[in-house]
Amino acid sequence: MHGTNITMLLESKLRGESLQLLRKLGELADERGVDAYVVGGVVRDLILGVPTFDLDVVVEERGEEFAEAAAVRLGGSVKAHTRFGTAIMGVPGSGKVDVATARSEVYERPGALPVVTPGRIEQDLERRDFTINSMAVKINAGEFGRLLNLHGGYDDLTKRGVLRVLTERSFEDDPTRILRGVRFAARFGFTLEAETEQLLRQAVAEDRLTTVSGERIANEIVLILGEPEPWAPVERLATWGILDAIVAKWTVPPEAEATFVEIGRLASDGPADGGEAETWRVHFLAMLEPADRSVRNMIVDRLNAGRRIRTLVLELARFEDEARALLASDARVRDSTLHRTLRRYSPELLEFCRARWRGTPVAERVARYVTELAHAATSLAGGDLVALGVRQGPAVGEILAKLLEARIDGAVASREDEIALATKLARELDEGNKS
Repeated sequence: MHGTNITMLLESKLRGESLQLLRKLGELADERGVDAYVVGGVVRDLILGVPTFDLDVVVEERGEEFAEAAAVRLGGSVKAHTRFGTAIMGVPGSGKVDVATARSEVYERPGALPVVTPGRIEQDLERRDFTINSMAVKINAGEFGRLLNLHGGYDDLTKRGVLRVLTERSFEDDPTRILRGVRFAARFGFTLEAETEQLLRQAVAEDRLTTVSGERIANEIVLILGEPEPWAPVERLATWGILDAIVAKWTVPPEAEATFVEIGRLASDGPADGGEAETWRVHFLAMLEPADRSVRNMIVDRLNAGRRIRTLVLELARFEDEARALLASDARVRDSTLHRTLRRYSPELLEFCRARWRGTPVAERVARYVTELAHAATSLAGGDLVALGVRQGPAVGEILAKLLEARIDGAVASREDEIALATKLARELDEGNKS
């Protein structure tokens, strides 16, 4: 397929605005005497017929300089990263384009970020992770649509259905490709080419992931959990020992699949009244929950997780210690007790609980809270109580809390009922203070 022209494919799969933008960028490249290409995942997705909206363009000159010239001509804006020779260009009505300098890479040590220098398109494609991501399409006017398929990516993508690395040092140079390979294989239903699988398993066995920063590993896990169906890659991370290579004794059992499926179903239903959950974080809880607490703490430390994830881990432990037994009880639990117990937890934790303990009283009671009780409120506010003669201070908060419980449990049904109860409670407080 090297040299084949796929203009008809571009015309059929790209939005009209994006296609015209590429033609204009190609014309600018001709004027500047440089070659320009659409590269990587964009080309892969176009060949697969997957909708693509953002474009990645590589030019054989400084990417930020090309982007600035294009923005002047097209009326766009540019955010340049001069250190890396890249830029993000926004064009009204045409979307976003990532523009980069064609470059080569050298890894001074395994796992380190590469040393990057300007290069030719051939060198730029050689540095890619897998053959299916190492194709480019020229956009210069005279050769618009010409496919560069230097490493057999087209046949791997369309005929063989395999992931293949470009060099035997691929996983050693950048071990995050282990995680990326698992993600792509699961997304496309591909197998790993035999030598590629052997190299991946060898890299895992040699603890290559220990050379990579926690932030980079965490970024790859977030991408995996953002997939439409993340269980397949997560299962492979567990069964291939990749999670255990990240943190010893981290695994996810096969029965967790049902939790992942239920998380997806709940997410497809849209946000509940308890608030909108970040679905990837809910999936991350499903990856953490089977582990011992000491292992959970090691995981968040290894990934250098931010405050939000650390808070979720603490929430999970608190739920297990303080709420789960109550919610699992056969005894009647008042709605006000449910509200008081569960209002301290995030939407992510609550959605995880509904998925993890689906079909049990725990999930049923959490569902009742998020769908019916979460936004319960009193008609009266603090100022109303003061107007009724309640002295400002702790008494206001105490009475409001009791009014809310009464409203949730159905003991009061109107503003007038609340006024009567508030008056009674205020009188009891006064009498208590006098005695």
